[in-house]
Amino acid sequence: MNKPSEQKVKLAFNIPNSVTSVRVVMAIIIVCLLYAGGKTNTHTAGILLIIAALTDWIDGLLARKLGQASLAGSLFDLVADEILFMPTLIMAIATGLFSRADALMPLNPYPYAVPALAGGVMVIAGVVTYLRKRRKRVFDFPTPTGIAKVNFWFWMAPLIIAILGIGPDMLLAVMMYLAIISTVFTFYSYLKKRQLRLY
Repeated sequence: MNKPSEQKVKLAFNIPNSVTSVRVVMAIIIVCLLYAGGKTNTHTAGILLIIAALTDWIDGLLARKLGQASLAGSLFDLVADEILFMPTLIMAIATGLFSRADALMPLNPYPYAVPALAGGVMVIAGVVTYLRKRRKRVFDFPTPTGIAKVNFWFWMAPLIIAILGIGPDMLLAVMMYLAIISTVFTFYSYLKKRQLRLY
């Protein structure tokens, strides 16, 4: 078996990557449902969002169990997460699904949304930069820090709560604040990791 640094970045059509592809397709459906509006469409979008988010765990599990883990699959998984999260968040904001927390968060929902979207952009930019640089020399893709691995779920939780209208307004606000804190720690962990690599 090739070492990670020796793996070719070629996306294979296998079961884990097929599950990841389903997440991308579901992302398009979710955005369309939110755009269409209406209680039924919005509720359906929320249910699909939970299912789509769970595929992030399922594809990784299948890749390990079936021995089909690959560099290309890992990168595809990262990008698929952001394809699911970022457009859904933007559409949820545009349709006013976060408005019930206006009294509990200044400039709602931007203190939560802007860092989360910035993080998503950084992930995609990191993948693109890695693929571009890898044409000239082969090297490993930087492994995410521990908190970065769970940060996606801190981003996702307020979005699911907002779309499905779960719980009181305070619950939504609390989860948004927790997402902000998690994002700050994630950025800090990356900066600290990069600083350690310089020494």
